Amino acid sequence: MRWFWPSGLTGRVALVLILALITVQLLSLPFYLRQQTSEATELYQHSTLQRINHIVKLFEQLNATQRRDLLPALNSPSLSMDAYYQLTQAESKATDEPSLAATLSTQLDRNVIVKHAKQDGSMLLDMFPSQQRIAIWVPLKDNSWLRFSTSSSLPSSGWIMHISAQIIMLCIAVIILAIVAARQLTRPIRTFAAAAERLGTDVNAEPIEEKGSTELRKATRAFNTMQQRLQSYVEDRTKMLAAISHDLRTSLTRLRLRTEFIEDEQQQRKAEHDLEDMEAMLASTLTFARDDAGQEKLVNLDLAKLIHTLCDDMEDLEKDVIYQGPEALTCLGRPTALKRAISNVIINAVNYGKKAKVTLSQDEENINIQVEDDGPGIPAEQIEKVFEPFVRLDQARNRSTGGTGLGLSITRSVIRSHGGDVTLKNHHKSGLVVTLALPKVS
Repeated sequence: MRWFWPSGLTGRVALVLILALITVQLLSLPFYLRQQTSEATELYQHSTLQRINHIVKLFEQLNATQRRDLLPALNSPSLSMDAYYQLTQAESKATDEPSLAATLSTQLDRNVIVKHAKQDGSMLLDMFPSQQRIAIWVPLKDNSWLRFSTSSSLPSSGWIMHISAQIIMLCIAVIILAIVAARQLTRPIRTFAAAAERLGTDVNAEPIEEKGSTELRKATRAFNTMQQRLQSYVEDRTKMLAAISHDLRTSLTRLRLRTEFIEDEQQQRKAEHDLEDMEAMLASTLTFARDDAGQEKLVNLDLAKLIHTLCDDMEDLEKDVIYQGPEALTCLGRPTALKRAISNVIINAVNYGKKAKVTLSQDEENINIQVEDDGPGIPAEQIEKVFEPFVRLDQARNRSTGGTGLGLSITRSVIRSHGGDVTLKNHHKSGLVVTLALPKVS
């Protein structure tokens, strides 16, 4: 039965509501049919009895010739009649419908005989008992008889079609109502899911509008409060690091001035080199903590053109970089942040290997940017560690290439802010393969 059970919450709620409402309808259907049948039968019998009563009173005042002339005009599909002067032995036997005979006898003030009329098609009669024809024998004052032929209730075929149409229309209305109700009930969950996904890629996203039921407004308020606290945390962290950076830059400036008074030129160059490293680390740290990717707006950009430009720039610097992929590929992203993230990976590839191969492709879910180098690679147990800030693997990377160990940390932060991720693996021959996966936005 797993195929019958929808995977989405909207489908499940709709199915439960539909089954519940239809079950209630089916349980109440016998009572409804019984009531409708009783009311319809009572109405039909009442009108038929009134008509018979009027015809009998009219025929009491007519002679035989007038009766024969009037019979064709009074016959109808629901009530036909004939005039007899004597009854056969079979027709004069006891009545088949005592209750109906008693009612007619009381209304007409005479003894009435009611018998089942002979008809063909017994299967149809078994299926629709109300199609059973009955004969009503009414005596007149001149000892003649009128025979009326009618059904015991309403004609079943039309009545059943009418009831069936009502039930079908009711079921359609129930299904539509259940689907609409299910969508309304699950809309808050879809809203929260979209807001949570948006928060994962943009901490400065607009808060959710507080509306709906009391519980929904309370949950929305809690979500907005959480988002506001995250924004405040990021902002406070950035301000703190900016203040620290300012104070450290002041100290570094003083140290740089003091290095001019070092008489040993070799020691002076070493000190200046250390100060330059410290200043570069400080700038990288501030950039990483500021997380500009979260401040930049999402726009439609040509990712293929951006990567092609980065590869051309590296070729202008006489670096061996090859691009493979489409000439145009549009995605939703933050241009400056993506440029920094992809550039970090390409620079690492050309710094730690002789060449880099950049491949852009897409599958059903992601847009993939793959950067391969022919360097020494990274030990498998150290692959996850290189994403930590300031981590450099001396055995795998040459210290003389420079850098602060923040490149891959920044790259992962940027790609994850777009809803994607970064993975590393060693090539089966040599070198490292870095894959940046960005989700496709339909």
